Amino acid sequence: MKKVCIVIPDGTGIRNYLYSNLMKHLFKNKCEIVLLHNISSKAIAEIKKVHKQPFEVYKLPNYKETAFQKFLRETVCYARLMYYKKLVNNATLLNAWKPNTKSIAKKMFYKLVQFLGKLVSNKYSWVVSLEKIQLQLVLHKSTTLQKELLKQIQPDVIFSTHQRAMNALPLILAAHQLGIETVGVIFSWDNLPKARLTVKTDSYVVWSSYMKKELQLYYPEIDTKAITITGTPQFEFYFNKKFILPKKYFYEKYALDFSKKILCFSGDDVRTSPFDPVYLNDLASAIEKENLPYQIVLRRAPVDVSGRFKEVVLKYPSIIKEIAPLWNFDANNRTNWQIIYPTFKDVELLVSTVYYADAVVNVGSTMAHDFAMFGKPAIYLNYNSVVSKEWSIETIYQFQHFRSMQGLNPVLWLDAKKEIKKVLNCVFESPKLEQKAWLNLIAEHQKTASTRIAKKLISCT
Repeated sequence: MKKVCIVIPDGTGIRNYLYSNLMKHLFKNKCEIVLLHNISSKAIAEIKKVHKQPFEVYKLPNYKETAFQKFLRETVCYARLMYYKKLVNNATLLNAWKPNTKSIAKKMFYKLVQFLGKLVSNKYSWVVSLEKIQLQLVLHKSTTLQKELLKQIQPDVIFSTHQRAMNALPLILAAHQLGIETVGVIFSWDNLPKARLTVKTDSYVVWSSYMKKELQLYYPEIDTKAITITGTPQFEFYFNKKFILPKKYFYEKYALDFSKKILCFSGDDVRTSPFDPVYLNDLASAIEKENLPYQIVLRRAPVDVSGRFKEVVLKYPSIIKEIAPLWNFDANNRTNWQIIYPTFKDVELLVSTVYYADAVVNVGSTMAHDFAMFGKPAIYLNYNSVVSKEWSIETIYQFQHFRSMQGLNPVLWLDAKKEIKKVLNCVFESPKLEQKAWLNLIAEHQKTASTRIAKKLISCT
């Protein structure tokens, strides 16, 4: 019997790897599962409700890096960003570099990081060498508890569910030293250019051939044989009709009008798109002014608990219906990822929202791919709703991951506030978009990703 240890460093991986069919396939193949986690007991209880078979649970040992360890890690990150910027000729990669410099000490710290990082970025071999020094330092100073725990658990393989989780780093390094095979994922479609592959594993499962090429481009030291294309489990839920709520129940629960089409306005986090409430106001205002047969379902980003949409929702109560994500939060600590996690009910809510909505509107969100699962169009907002020195829509669509749509026409573009009516009318006309082709490029094996990941884990010696 193979013992598979799944590392859940925070709440972000729960939906994709613990609510999907991955554990089901592992159990089916008579695997013993161990969850090594840093999430709340409430989250563990929710996972146990989903899976009827027993599994072991251990807490991930705490890890706090020293100032010097952090200095090396941040220097490597900045060096990679500087190197990547030249490699792909895209200055927006540096948008991923937003360190906390509120104090004088932190300003000085990051000035030194950037000075050394820029120097190191001149040769990729220097970047790799500095990274090896950083990892060796963590290995020799911070892995004692992790080694003891792994000797106790004795897993055959470790599956790390997030590539940038710092608290998983010592564990993976300890596993390397103990000869335990490790497999990692790239969590999201935009992660690789951000130079935050903190947790280096023996092999990787990736979304697609496109992502495999990206991984080889940014990390040429990784052997191509160590990269397996499996897809990502996050799209599997759309193939299961049990997650679609009855139409009457869905419409009545959220006070929706059966006679009107639904636009899903999906919010980004505050940092990515700070003016989402203004865009939502523009959309609702146009619908009211032009008497368009639309209603808006607002699904904010699950991590956005700012309350910034409240004013516009109250302004247009007959047009905007907020359907808040069913995520668990601690009211006193809404930024702690040990506490924040999606409930299993949110899977049902998300799938139903995508199923019943006619289109999604947002600023470059991955929700375009969710809607592509049901052949629904995405409308990408492409104008500046507010003049700002800190943010512009032009920068957003220059991000590296949007180069994946080159040669395709996968979304509708809303280029000006005055064009809202015109673009919404396109939704009625069933536009011929290549959203499915874009999705297939970004994420292969949408229906079988869990099976393929399970097969990869079982095949590890």
